[in-house]
Amino acid sequence: MVNDFITSFAAEEHRAYAARFHTDLAEAVTRRKGRAVEAAMCPGGRGDTNSPLIAGTRVFVALCSGAYYQDQGCGSDWAVFEHRLHLVPAQFRPSCPPSRVLVRWQPANPPSRLPLAPIISGEVTDGYASKGVYGILREEGARSRAYRDAVDDIAAAVCVGRECSPPEVLLGELPELAIPFPRDAAVARAPQGKVPQPRRAEEDPDRPSVFLSYAHEEDGDVHKGKVEALYHRLHAEGIDARMDTAAHRKGPQHWPRWMRKQFNEVDFVLAVVSPAYKRRAEHEEAPGKGDGVGYEADFILDERMTDRQWYERILLVSFPEHGRAYVPDFLRGPTLYTVDPETGEGDLPELVDYVKSKAPRAPR
Repeated sequence: MVNDFITSFAAEEHRAYAARFHTDLAEAVTRRKGRAVEAAMCPGGRGDTNSPLIAGTRVFVALCSGAYYQDQGCGSDWAVFEHRLHLVPAQFRPSCPPSRVLVRWQPANPPSRLPLAPIISGEVTDGYASKGVYGILREEGARSRAYRDAVDDIAAAVCVGRECSPPEVLLGELPELAIPFPRDAAVARAPQGKVPQPRRAEEDPDRPSVFLSYAHEEDGDVHKGKVEALYHRLHAEGIDARMDTAAHRKGPQHWPRWMRKQFNEVDFVLAVVSPAYKRRAEHEEAPGKGDGVGYEADFILDERMTDRQWYERILLVSFPEHGRAYVPDFLRGPTLYTVDPETGEGDLPELVDYVKSKAPRAPR
């Protein structure tokens, strides 16, 4: 049986906490996928015992910590999945493979040339960087908002990664693999003070920003889930994406004011077209329904009427099941980027390249 994901963690870690996180992550992924998922725990310290699971899993979730980088069994598990990643042709191999989800379990710098576990979505509070998921779980508990938000964001990353799984391998096909760690204990157990803290977008003028304007379709949050998948893919590409669900987690908002602030601050606005988006943008929806899109559409229309080059900042995006028929009438004409956020197929590379190449190099 092929697992949707495995959780790789150091043998020295507190197993009860790792097990709680693994269970909560599986439940969060199940909610997002709408079906039961198969998942397994892979503790380190077992040589190559885990290799059969690593050789077939769709997503590799690593609980990164100083202990993890000193565990030879974890190094062996990493090497097997890395081998699978390199079976993907170089031109199609992303620098940060979505199918390898690195969790900041406890703050630690990785050995040389290994990626650092990222700050989730660029939106999580400093506690995630300074304490990691283990620290939050131990100090604040499994019911804390910080922990639940972290698990939810990691689950979203797992769902994206599942659609980008590298080829499976048979154990007999595995060559002799170089174990990437442990190598240098001084590197593996770098001081916590060296762990980078999350930077706000306004502190990084070279990081382009986008605001996702979309409608909540009446489809059981299927469309909303795809918008969230696009949000996570853009973040993985180094783009400061913004959407309402991330803001909602921070607490109550004055939504009209929040929408105007995002619209004014970002480099680009992505109008994600859909049936409800068209109705609400054209103010043809039932009164009091979907007013948020109406507000945003009015902002867009103002820019459309006052700036001849409006289409260089207001970018139209569609998922494959929709298309040009759902572009509001006042936005017809410019390029429509059709993307599948769950697989990364379509015009996503062109959209990312444009945003990165055309974003202003100083704050707006």
